[in-house]
Parts: sequence; C-alpha cells; structure tokens
Amino acid sequence: MKVIQLEGGYYKMGWQHAQQVQDLRPRIVKAIRRRLRGLAEYEIDLRPIVVELASAWNEIAWPTVEMLRGIADGLELRWERFFRYTIASYLEDCIQHPTYGEGCTVWTASGPVTRHHLPILAKNRDYRSEHRSLPCLARARPTQGYSYLYATSAASPAVFSSGMNEVGLAVADTRVNSCAVGPGLARYSVMMKILERHNDVASALDYLRQVPHMGDGTLTIIDRTGDMAVFEASHTNYDILLPDEDFVVSTNHFCGPQLRDCWIDRNPPELRGNSQNRYTTVVTALQTAREQVDSPWAQALMAYHGGRRPSVAERKQSAICRHPRVDALSPTISSALYLPQEHTLLFADGRPCQVAFQAWPVI
Repeated sequence: MKVIQLEGGYYKMGWQHAQQVQDLRPRIVKAIRRRLRGLAEYEIDLRPIVVELASAWNEIAWPTVEMLRGIADGLELRWERFFRYTIASYLEDCIQHPTYGEGCTVWTASGPVTRHHLPILAKNRDYRSEHRSLPCLARARPTQGYSYLYATSAASPAVFSSGMNEVGLAVADTRVNSCAVGPGLARYSVMMKILERHNDVASALDYLRQVPHMGDGTLTIIDRTGDMAVFEASHTNYDILLPDEDFVVSTNHFCGPQLRDCWIDRNPPELRGNSQNRYTTVVTALQTAREQVDSPWAQALMAYHGGRRPSVAERKQSAICRHPRVDALSPTISSALYLPQEHTLLFADGRPCQVAFQAWPVI
C-alpha cells in the first residue's frame, strides 16, 4: 500500500498524487476501462448529463476539478474519459442502471457505550474488486485549512472513502442507490471540504445543509468530543440522524423519513436486503456492548462473518466482512478505525479477518 504526501493547491496536489502512483498506471487504466464498459451502450443518453455536471462543477466544485486535472495530466489520461470514470456511479443512477460493487458499513460510537468514553469511527470499505490493487493512504496539507489523513484509491479525487483531520474530526461515506439525483457535489468533494474547514460536527452539518448534493449516499461524522451524526442526502432533500444510544450506523439505504422512499435496491435477488441486515447486525452489537467498545472490539465486529457456522446465504445477508464468495460484486477491500482523541487511524489493507490493523498518526 502506498502512502502519498500532498501539499499546496488543488492542481498541485492532484499532480503530486499522480506522480506518486505512476507505477500503478496500468492498473488504473484497467480499472477505468472496466468501470466504463457497462456505460458504453448509453453514450448518447449520457452525453448531456456529463456536460451539465461538468458545467456545474466548474462553478461549485472547482477544487475537485483542479485536483482531477492534476491527476489526469500527471498520469497522461484522456480528460473526458477520466472525468466520466470519476462520476460513474452518478451516471448509473441517472439512467437507473444496475449498480454493483459499492457497499460499505460505517458506524460511530462514544460516551457510555465505549471504553473510557473515547469516540471511534469504523468503516469497512466494500467496493469494486479492481480497487483492491489501488489502495492508498494520503496525507494532505492544503494551502489553506487543516491538514488531514485519508484512505483512498490511486487516481481517485478528493477524499474518496474516509478521513480525519488534525483536530480530530472524522468522516466516512456510504453509497446509496437513489432515485433523486442531480448536478451537485460528490461525497468525496464535500468530505474534503469538511476535513479542510471544520473542527466539529455542528459546523460540518451547517455546511452540508447549505450546499447542493448529487444525492446518492450518506456521510457519517464524529468529532473529538464524541458528537456524531449521519447526513443522508438526495439531490432535493436531506435527513440528519442523531444518536439515541451513543452511536449511529449507516450502510447502503436511507433511514430518515424524508429520504426513505428515495432508495432503490438494485442488488441481484440473493443480495437484496443485505444493507438492512448489516445495519441491524451492527445496531444489535452496539446496543449490547455498554462500556466495551474499543479498538479490539471494533476490529472483531468489522471481521464478523454472520454468526457461528453460517451458510453462504446467511453470510450474503448479514456478514460485515464480505468475501468474494459472499459478495463478488462488492467485497470488503479494507477496514478503517479512526480514533479522534488519539489522532490515529488503524487501517487494515485488506479484509479485517485476514490482515492486521496498522496504526497511522494523523499528524
């Protein structure tokens, strides 16, 4: 796994990113080819959507565009094709194309549910298998704002999965197939801005309420005081879910009253309902873990396979650590535990049942 160092303006950080992953260019090109293959037959339908979003981003997401330009130039990638690759999930939602390979389980806890009341954010990244060969950790020191550490993929822009800044604010996203999408900010764009500009959950939520969103996912946020929330976004509305029992959980469906009906389960039949089941598995574990939740406890939960001797069918529905046999479309490719008061990321570069977590200081 690469650990890349980024500093300066957005184009410069994109260029630096590209230079430090040059040896992965063949894998990046392969990942782009595989991701766009399924959209090739919709070329005519997608063209105006791409133009509309590009125009919007030049106004509202220029930092992300600058970073993307730096990555594309540094890796000598054709801009139009690379841009489509980075917005592929949005394009799939726009045409209601079946979307596989983007799962994830995220939760945060603090207060009486945790040992010593220390806050924690956990994420299993369940994603397309080609990204298993592209993992990176990045340390970013932008020209303005806080420094931050984040988990990402080579040639992916902004904060492409999860991260934490130098003052202990941590954020992670999940993908939700939505019927209410439009030209707004991508989750990776708003996560970058959150980490650069905000030091607590209240401030981050104020920002999220004000900006336009693409509308296809959730953001889970926690700060060093233990304040936490899940922000669910469609293009036209949002829900904010606050903790009832010192924790919040997010998988791959909307739970709030405003957006519940915007979610579409586009999984194949044998995987339908697994998002709700993973959600229930995590909620049940946290409800019965008063004063027990710490890093070892979290690592065990993220490596959960569905109970004692579960069948493959049971694993497909409730496993948190998802192997290719269980979910070939969206297997777990890494696991991250953010510890805001310790300013530390514990990261497993691979499935958490097989790979040891390594500690990485944020600053």
